[in-house]
Amino acid sequence: MITSSRTIEPTHPGAWSGLESTDPSAEIGVLGVPFDGGSSFRKGSSFAPQRIRELTPHIAPATEEGMPLSGLRIYDYGDVPIDLNWQQYFSTVEKRATTVLRHPFSLFLGGDHSVTIPLTRAFSKSIKGEFGVVHIDAHLDLADTFKGHRWSHACTERRVLELPNIESRHMSLVGIRSFMEDELLFLADHPEIEVHTAHNVYMRGIKNVAYDVVKQLRSADAVYVTLDIDALDPAFAPGTGTPEAAGLSTRDVLELLHIVFSKLPIRALDIVEVSPPLDHADITSVAAAKVIYEVFGWVKRIIAFPGAGETRQ
Repeated sequence: MITSSRTIEPTHPGAWSGLESTDPSAEIGVLGVPFDGGSSFRKGSSFAPQRIRELTPHIAPATEEGMPLSGLRIYDYGDVPIDLNWQQYFSTVEKRATTVLRHPFSLFLGGDHSVTIPLTRAFSKSIKGEFGVVHIDAHLDLADTFKGHRWSHACTERRVLELPNIESRHMSLVGIRSFMEDELLFLADHPEIEVHTAHNVYMRGIKNVAYDVVKQLRSADAVYVTLDIDALDPAFAPGTGTPEAAGLSTRDVLELLHIVFSKLPIRALDIVEVSPPLDHADITSVAAAKVIYEVFGWVKRIIAFPGAGETRQ
């Protein structure tokens, strides 16, 4: 439990700024996966679902451009209880995620990046046709094994590419600035995988990169977005297990997501690797929450209630 010496009264009663619903037909389903057994460096991401939820009563239910989120319903399924049997736990996560994915849009709160493995398994089974992945991260996560494990957080996208209804040409990685030798060899064999380094984003601008992502994934029938918070520069997200300097800004991520949500059939998002025990003044958890609330706005406007107003063009 994370506590504070100062009690701040919530602006909006209840979790998710009062948008939480008990209606199983709600537009958004949320599931927490508080597991950090796949971390290879510093842990603590198991506390993220709890901390992010704790912040939500203090957040105004509107986007940064002034679109109210009223009318949007969020059904929170809680967390998948921790199980020390890794294989059994991932099986449970996959089953629970399958239920959440019945909603028009699904939000998953990690946990370390290994939780994306069972989440995308469920996603693969829940959609018709081919799916694509937007992977926003400092790392490729394309290792076949890492420290003896095939389910390490360094192996996430390698496991995703083994699923039956995704092609490597439908994978786009953004914010990359860390490479391992076996990952480079894999990329050499799969040049169709799109990699946008953090340097590439800096030189070309996030808008140009975002439209490249759209072009790469436009033929996919459904898209899954996975956001490792370490895609952000540590100045914007210090509370993460494997930080890498010279990363994206929070604004970069928001602009990227704004474009891809408006142009691609995105049906699920996970946010992983937020580690509250490593954070300072909730900077990282607040960044994650900001992304989530902007996503809620895009979901309302594009998926749940097409035509809902927003001042931004």
